[in-house]
Amino acid sequence: MTTEIADAAKPQLDWKRTLFMLIGLTLFAIVNFSPAWPDAVDPAGKHFILSAQGKGALAIFLLAGTWWVFEVLPIGVTSLAIGALQVLFAVRTAKEALKDFMDPSVLFIFGSLVIGMVFTKTGLTKRLAYKMLAVVGEKTSMIYLGCFVVTAALTHIMAHTAVAATMFPLLMTIYGMYTDEPGPTK
Repeated sequence: MTTEIADAAKPQLDWKRTLFMLIGLTLFAIVNFSPAWPDAVDPAGKHFILSAQGKGALAIFLLAGTWWVFEVLPIGVTSLAIGALQVLFAVRTAKEALKDFMDPSVLFIFGSLVIGMVFTKTGLTKRLAYKMLAVVGEKTSMIYLGCFVVTAALTHIMAHTAVAATMFPLLMTIYGMYTDEPGPTK
């Protein structure tokens, strides 16, 4: 009996994930470490030289594309790997490669999602849902009106993306109170 429990506790190696991870790394190595490629020639006869940085960018593209398509790693991890590989293989400087991660719009959306997660973790969305239902009642049209009013009120004090990140768990809480079915309803 104890050997069955010990066998169940061991993490199983996911061969499919490992295979596609290795395929991505192999494609990266083949393209990045291959000898210089011949010039590309357009129909007008103009030659385009592929630099070492260009080859590195193509190699990183193939690696990331393979990992994204076959979902080898979470998308966020792959995204960070792209920035790190650009720096490690001298495709771009660290300032250029990592600047995209610190773009104000990216940080704004990230911050908004963090605010929504904080609302969920602290239970504020559930309390907000219960309070709203206590005020508007259980009639469907009034629940809709309550959701619109709460959304409008939150929009006056928070960013729109933070409101969306807050309202989604609130609506899921309300949905969970009125259904006993574990799967989606009709």
